[in-house]
Amino acid sequence: MKKVFLLLLTLLPSITEAQTLKPEGASAEEVLPEGWTSSHAYGDLNKDGIKDMVLIALPPRRNMAPKLAVYWGKGGDRYVRWRVYDALSAIDNDNEIIDYMLSITAKGVLRLDQSTFFSSGSWNNYNDTYMFRFQQGDFFLIGEEHETMARNTGIAEKVSSNYLTHKQQTQKYSVVKDVEYTLTETWKQLPKKPLQSLSKWHN
Repeated sequence: MKKVFLLLLTLLPSITEAQTLKPEGASAEEVLPEGWTSSHAYGDLNKDGIKDMVLIALPPRRNMAPKLAVYWGKGGDRYVRWRVYDALSAIDNDNEIIDYMLSITAKGVLRLDQSTFFSSGSWNNYNDTYMFRFQQGDFFLIGEEHETMARNTGIAEKVSSNYLTHKQQTQKYSVVKDVEYTLTETWKQLPKKPLQSLSKWHN
């Protein structure tokens, strides 16, 4: 179910200055290396009452890996770089399209959504969501959701895992003429394990 699109997360700095995110800025656009774009979001991640910034920095070339960066807000719409995670792998083929979207909930949960589409070689589309909460000096994975849909049949499966309640829901459903209806729904109890930190977690 899980796509192998996330590598071991490390805190290694960029190799060259051209790939380095600036240490401070007023917006995502201001801290990006030249030629890079981003998906980004603003919200209070560390619950200090100040708006923070998180971004996925997207390189200009497909063979370069995107970076996930967290900037703490310092007030006055200024953001200071806290940590850069080499969290996402580079794309090495021409038929794979990946879209990222970041958001921060009202409770300060960082949500990373990734949609993967294959123009050839697969009938399946993939939608993956990861939810992280800042605590004890790092972000920890508190939930994830993985959805696969077959374009030729309209049959989809969604697996949602909550690592705070230790429950997992699996739904199989069909989409016909834009109408979604559930075929099966099952639940299971997950084993209780320590939450995985973003700096150590990998798929």
